[in-house]
Amino acid sequence: MRRFVRRQLTYFLIGFVITFVVYLFVRFDADKVILGVVIGAVGGIALGIALFWLEHKFPDEPEVPRTHGD
Repeated sequence: MRRFVRRQLTYFLIGFVITFVVYLFVRFDADKVILGVVIGAVGGIALGIALFWLEHKFPDEPEVPRTHGD
């Protein structure tokens, strides 16, 4: 059930973002919309890189070496 809700939320967010960007192109100057999308993409990439780096620097669980008896 949770996977279904998560998938539906993902579809909703994708549709929302696409519709919102189309609305921005209709409402405002295309150059400003493209600049905003580029700035948002750069911010998203920077956040993704930072979170990836932090995840590797501070893992959730310490890695425990496995023995042959496990």
